[in-house]
Amino acid sequence: MNSTPKQTKSSLFSYLDILITLGKMGGGRRLVTCTTSELGESIGISQQSTSRKLVEMENRNLIVRNYSQRGNSIKITPEGIANLEQVFTDLWMILTASRREITEKIVLRGKVITGMGEGAYYMGQKAYRDQFSMILDFTPYPGTLNLQILDDVTIRNFERLLRLPGKFISGFRDGDRVFGKVFIWPTFILVNDDKIPAAIVRPERTHHSNQIELISPEYIKKKYGVKDGDELQIVLE
Repeated sequence: MNSTPKQTKSSLFSYLDILITLGKMGGGRRLVTCTTSELGESIGISQQSTSRKLVEMENRNLIVRNYSQRGNSIKITPEGIANLEQVFTDLWMILTASRREITEKIVLRGKVITGMGEGAYYMGQKAYRDQFSMILDFTPYPGTLNLQILDDVTIRNFERLLRLPGKFISGFRDGDRVFGKVFIWPTFILVNDDKIPAAIVRPERTHHSNQIELISPEYIKKKYGVKDGDELQIVLE
């Protein structure tokens, strides 16, 4: 049985411009139609070079193509997407290592709320927990503390924080279930006179724009008597 050879990074880089262009057109989700001339013009190479690259990409199982009078209908394959994700991971790690430092203290305020229980489920995944423990200075409690943002200042500070590259937690697959990437920002939670190490977590795909999700080594509600409705401060410095 023939198998598709694994892509080397050097070979993938020669097709990166086409993969990115197709991705921007929606080619990661569906077939997109364009001519080789149009595609070549968009990335600054000749029609002949574009045709050659597309043939090579088909042979390497990076794309699939259908042909019609209107041009090529092209879609990035799951293997092509996986290769792009690996490049993204590598670049993110580089950017994180050389990220802009927080040059001033950022304070966020929020009201404790009850989450949907998703945090405990995801934090219970060993592949996540092992990465958190490696990157942070603590092993997180298997659950999250959720805060509802209280004011416009916190909204602006939170948006500013999200523009700073955080640390990166890789996604993984467990059977048929895919667990996505997570970004984290180490911080502290202020409870009374205690300064508790913590981290803001932000899944790659999140539905909440006005909530802050935190992990810490402690079950904060139980240890410190924190309850829903209490206001807490988060400090990044």
